[in-house]
Amino acid sequence: MSSHKQTIAIVALGLWSAALTLGAMRVILPVYFASVGVSVSKIAVLFFLFKLSEVFAPVGVGLTINRLGYRWSFIGSLILHSLMSWFYIFKPGFALIYLERFIRGIIGMPLQSAVYIKHFSAKERQPFHINMVLGGRDAAKGIGMFVGGVLIAVLPFEYSITMLGLLTAGATVIALRYLPDLKEEVKTGVLMIWGAVDRKMKTLGLARGFLHGASDGWETVILPVYLTLGFGLSPALVGAVMMGEQIFHGLSVALLSKCFNFNLDSRKPLVGWSLMLLPVCLALSLPMPIHLFLPLVFLYQFVNSAYVVYSNHLKMEFSTDEKTSMDIAVYETISNVFKPVAVFVSGVLAEAMGFSWAFYFSSLLIFLSVLTCLALPKPTPQPASWVRPYASKSVVLNK
Repeated sequence: MSSHKQTIAIVALGLWSAALTLGAMRVILPVYFASVGVSVSKIAVLFFLFKLSEVFAPVGVGLTINRLGYRWSFIGSLILHSLMSWFYIFKPGFALIYLERFIRGIIGMPLQSAVYIKHFSAKERQPFHINMVLGGRDAAKGIGMFVGGVLIAVLPFEYSITMLGLLTAGATVIALRYLPDLKEEVKTGVLMIWGAVDRKMKTLGLARGFLHGASDGWETVILPVYLTLGFGLSPALVGAVMMGEQIFHGLSVALLSKCFNFNLDSRKPLVGWSLMLLPVCLALSLPMPIHLFLPLVFLYQFVNSAYVVYSNHLKMEFSTDEKTSMDIAVYETISNVFKPVAVFVSGVLAEAMGFSWAFYFSSLLIFLSVLTCLALPKPTPQPASWVRPYASKSVVLNK
């Protein structure tokens, strides 16, 4: 295996181990705390804090990468994931678990993985590598939901989460042994970050943010409640649908990246796929039997995956070699900002006016994403680059 392929494999292993842990905790935490009588609102705060920290985390993570370098930022995040999983062996109180959830959200493993792919993947292979790694992350979250259900069924609560720390610890050991370093020469000042990032990267992040909001607006809270109250599905079946949807989305992103042509202008398919989401989302608002509703849910995920493939490609295309971490950090910040807002607004609309209005609201956000995609400038190809590793850091040279 070449050194570049080995690096991407190590990065993927670290990201997927963390994603599987997060997916497992999505099941373990609510199942356990509901069983001991903790209120739904308290349980919801655990996940709200995680989502909220995702909004503020990317810039801080980007600055850390920019200052410390790629290797220790990545390894440090894996170490934190492992320590926080083992932290549960001490049976922490609810206040400490709130803090743990917030810190987990701050650790931006997707951002740290993307910067590695930008510099260690050949230009023509970047679309496949970024979608394989990030698609695999989503699939790992879905698998983690199944793993979490098994662990909480056979082990005490504290041990079920502690066991997950072994995954990230193993990835940490491998990264310590084999992961190369790279340091960015351009150190961006905190107050200069926003102005230093090109408008096209911000526009792409805004388009992705609207679509993030549209998806989270009906998937995160509305879908499980709607499946339970609207169709009478049992909690086990609801969990199976949520897990299957997550795995299907992740695998679709990874597989579709092998099928698409990225030599053409990627803005046009980005507009096309986002536009195709509109009728699917509106159709979900209509009354129908479960055997029609579920195929529409998976059709939405398939079309959304196609959009994500091109969006990830343009994220790599628009980011610069000199300040990759800052470019992607701003992109991630903008793309995450609508998630908690959309979840809150959709919940209010569903409660006050019915479930259909949550889908109407998501359709509006999809339409805004389409308009934002139309404003994207044509990507300007950068010169190909290659990376020569030296001991503790790497130097990027242009051909």
